[in-house]
Amino acid sequence: MNRFPAVLLCSALLAALAGCGGVADDPVLTAPSSSPTTATSSPSASAGASPSATGAPSATGAPEASAPAFPATTAVDTEEPTGGPLSLVSVRVAPQEGYDRVVFELGGQEAGSPGWRVEYTEDPAQDGSGDRVEVKGPETLAVIITGVGYPMDTGVTEARGKPALPAGLAVVQDVVLGATFEGQYQAFVGTSRKAPFRVFRLADPARVVIDVRSS
Repeated sequence: MNRFPAVLLCSALLAALAGCGGVADDPVLTAPSSSPTTATSSPSASAGASPSATGAPSATGAPEASAPAFPATTAVDTEEPTGGPLSLVSVRVAPQEGYDRVVFELGGQEAGSPGWRVEYTEDPAQDGSGDRVEVKGPETLAVIITGVGYPMDTGVTEARGKPALPAGLAVVQDVVLGATFEGQYQAFVGTSRKAPFRVFRLADPARVVIDVRSS
């Protein structure tokens, strides 16, 4: 009996199995595989349809080497929420190729999609009191997440404390969390310069993702 066809068949099966490993659906670790829901009110939001750091993916799913960096601006970026209310569950930060990424994850008893208003500010101040907020970095992104509620309304304990900042960040220098006030959650992202950014959201779980370009 000729054993070569059997050997070749086994090799092919092993190769196919080796290629079946997936990646976690966490935008901190990898660009999302599906097109995110994006805002339409600013140029940076419309760029969110392709969250790859180097541009649109090719037919094979890999970014084209010649593609430009993702479009982004320094202008205000807004989007309206739907459903909810939601509470902030966690905040994660990670460097990526060409940008730093900040992810705000939310959850609640009722399904919903958070909205936002993200813009650079020269006067980071706390909602309600108006007290100045100390944020590290020459520039500050003010982040307002809308469609949120108090824990008594959402059934979810709101995240507290300061998010960990990993080594290797090129632009993001600080993330300061605030609190929920009148249906909005406030946070600030300190940056080393007024770098272009984009904002988009992902579902299951609900997330607002901010990419700050570093190159």
